[in-house]
Amino acid sequence: MTQPTVSSVSKVRQFNRFYTNVLGLLNQQVYGSPFSLTETRILFEINSLSNCTAKLLQEELGLDRGYVSRILKRYEEQNMIYKQKWEEDGRTYFIHLTEKGKNIYRDLEKKANQQIEFLLTDLDSDKQQKLIESMSRIEGILSECFDQNEANISIRDDYTVEDKKDIIIEKQRAFYTANHGFDETFLDYLHETFNAKIEKIWIAEDNGKFAGCIGLVEENEKTAMLRWFIVESSIRGKGVGTQLVRALLDYCKEQQYERVYLWTVSSLPIARRLYGKFGFKITETKEEQLLWGQPIVEERWDLELK
Repeated sequence: MTQPTVSSVSKVRQFNRFYTNVLGLLNQQVYGSPFSLTETRILFEINSLSNCTAKLLQEELGLDRGYVSRILKRYEEQNMIYKQKWEEDGRTYFIHLTEKGKNIYRDLEKKANQQIEFLLTDLDSDKQQKLIESMSRIEGILSECFDQNEANISIRDDYTVEDKKDIIIEKQRAFYTANHGFDETFLDYLHETFNAKIEKIWIAEDNGKFAGCIGLVEENEKTAMLRWFIVESSIRGKGVGTQLVRALLDYCKEQQYERVYLWTVSSLPIARRLYGKFGFKITETKEEQLLWGQPIVEERWDLELK
């Protein structure tokens, strides 16, 4: 690890201040609106998530429960959102934008686009392209930087009967039961999925303890399916998910698969963002249905390797 120089630290901070000023965000007000950055992001998440709940907002944005509760209460008082109790579980409320909330959100999106258009107006196409490429390069370098916070993470590409029973299945059952309210039928589903032709399973460990896993099922000689992807909540932010997906895709390319796909649910924003990072695209969406004791919207994501 190279120790950064005082000059390097100073220049990064200088750029950060410059870019923050360029976007006009120093006063924590967005596009001349009365909403802070966090409040605007909450609107974005409510608009984006099919089954948005206060708990999901807390997890996705890393915010305090009380802080999120206060913002949602104010939005509700201002008729920007409404809460819908799930008939199957009175403890669960789904959050939706009202028509007023949708109009406010669209206005913020429009102003955000106008701000970037204004930023680019005086740049010719070559300079715009250079700017975009530079931004992509910064994003890539910083992503690698965060992913390197994995010093104690190791990945093995095999699994035992004990791994299957005591780790892979149980970890997923516990996570989806605690965080998404899935019932006992989900455990039956997990057991059933292991009847498929398993090509390989990767298990990430942090100092010998389970940190995450991902599996691959062969559909045919050209197509494989990604399964059983999960990362321990306590280890998130160390790039474990990125490492696991990358290991799977590298293997797929070595085996000359032409396509990898997966099925997921719309209420997993962190995983969905990771799939998008690697180039997966949504190719099919199933209408909301009662599955595993919850209203679920299923999505198929595909990645073409050739």
